[in-house]
Amino acid sequence: FKNTIYSNIQTCYLTTKSTESDNEATKEVDYFLDTSLSNHSFHLESYGVFRENEIDDVKVLVNNFTAPALALALRERENTLQLSAMLAESGKYNELKDVLYPFLKSSVKKRRNKRHEFDTSKDFTRKELVILQRYLHRMPRHVAPGVEKRASVVIPLCNVNGVASVLFERRSGKVRTYKNQVCFPGGMLDEGVDATIIQTSLRELEEELGIPQEKTEVLGILRCNWNEVASMTGIAVTPVVGFIGEYTELSLSPNKDEVESLFTVKLSDLLDDKKWIIREYSAPVFTGGPHVIWGLTGYLLYRFLQDVVIKCNRAHTSDI
Repeated sequence: FKNTIYSNIQTCYLTTKSTESDNEATKEVDYFLDTSLSNHSFHLESYGVFRENEIDDVKVLVNNFTAPALALALRERENTLQLSAMLAESGKYNELKDVLYPFLKSSVKKRRNKRHEFDTSKDFTRKELVILQRYLHRMPRHVAPGVEKRASVVIPLCNVNGVASVLFERRSGKVRTYKNQVCFPGGMLDEGVDATIIQTSLRELEEELGIPQEKTEVLGILRCNWNEVASMTGIAVTPVVGFIGEYTELSLSPNKDEVESLFTVKLSDLLDDKKWIIREYSAPVFTGGPHVIWGLTGYLLYRFLQDVVIKCNRAHTSDI
């Protein structure tokens, strides 16, 4: 019965998300959950994934996680169940206990009360990258406006001598638009070449900076307000968050026709409110680096910091 519910939830979710506004889709999912789950009892005390109340728990999952993230989690949970069944059938109860230990009430409570703080004076470790990736995957989807032109940029996270940083490029004076302005690597979708919008960003990153596509670890897509993005550029720009490793160890070969120079800014500096200029009806402006960061780049950078990095810092580990 639960499989039927989750199948219906996914169908309802994907259908409404592709055809309606976010609010309408959320109402449709909430209605389905209220009418379906409230009339059934599974007679099993559960601590849930995020909430003990089953209806509330499923709503959190559906309204905050993308379909790929849910599918991956379901696959991992199924692997755990199958392994548990095999161990039980073989009488290996000590090993079974180890597998199921994370699901004990005491373990669940400990995990939910655990907090993770980013130490911005140090590097991006595997733990930080996984947390960022999970949070990006749980960001609510927004319905993109119907536009003909699509583009993508990479927000390149890196470590500089062991310090978490973000890489920027300053555009060449030879380009047609946005001469000498700070930006993220990226460009227009090439429908004859790019299979996905993520591939667009990775291809442009390689063409502009010489970083092979396979060397960039894609953490996820930054879900923005597409109407705000389109109002600044007239183009639907998809920001992809990627990790390129230790900056000092990269063999970069910037395209001189497009890139004048490269520079990095420490994450701790980017998180300093005193180095930002925030005005109503204007894109945020960062003044704490070697060059002023404004326009679309300032907007995307600020949204990444506010919607992902800071929220990861404030949230319980179990909530991300």
